[in-house]
Amino acid sequence: MVLARCGFSAVLVAGREMPGEERGEAAATGGAGTFIERLRRREPGAWRVLFEEEMPAIYRYAFSRVARAEDAEDVAALVFEQAWRSAEHLEDRGLPPRAWLFGIARHVVTEHRRRLFRAPPVVALEAFELPGAGLEGHAEQVALAKAVAQLPRADGEVVTLRFLHGLSLAETAAAMGVTVDAVKARQGRALRKLRELLGEEFPKRV
Repeated sequence: MVLARCGFSAVLVAGREMPGEERGEAAATGGAGTFIERLRRREPGAWRVLFEEEMPAIYRYAFSRVARAEDAEDVAALVFEQAWRSAEHLEDRGLPPRAWLFGIARHVVTEHRRRLFRAPPVVALEAFELPGAGLEGHAEQVALAKAVAQLPRADGEVVTLRFLHGLSLAETAAAMGVTVDAVKARQGRALRKLRELLGEEFPKRV
C-alpha cells in the first residue's frame, strides 16, 4: 500500500507497538470525546489506532468505487493523509471518527475518478465478497453488485455505506453531507428497487 506522501505516513513508519489500553481507547465507553481531541492534536498513538481500526473499511469502500486494487490502495492512503492534514477540523458530533473519514473518502474517490477515469460509477464485485462464501454465495454477490450498479448514484452509495460498510444512519448522513431523513428516503427507494431486481428475499442478504 502506497503511503509515502507526507506527515501521516511518517507517523506509521516511526510507529511502535501500541499498548493494549491505548489500542482499545477508541472503542471505550465515554472515551470518544477524548479520542477525538487526541486526533485533533495529531497525537501519533491515536492516529495509529484510527488507521489500524478503519483502514480496512476505507480500503473496501475505495475498492467498491474504483474497482482496481492498486487505485483503491492509493485512494485509501490519500484519505488518511488528507484527514491528518485537516485534523483540526474534526468535530465531536457524538459520532465515531469513521463517519468523518468516509466523508473524506467520498471526495477523494470523486476527484480520483474525475482526474483519471471520467467514467460512470462502478461497483466492484470483490467488495461484496464474504469469507467462506460458496458457489451460491458467489452468485448472490454477482446479482447484488449488478443490481446496486443499476441504482441512481446517491441511492447506490447509501446502500453500500449502510449495508456493505456497516455505517449507521447518522454516520451515513455525516459522510454524505445530508440529513438522516434524506438517507432514510434514499435507502427506502433503493431497497424497493433492489427488491424488484432481486426478489423479496433481498432483505435477508442485507
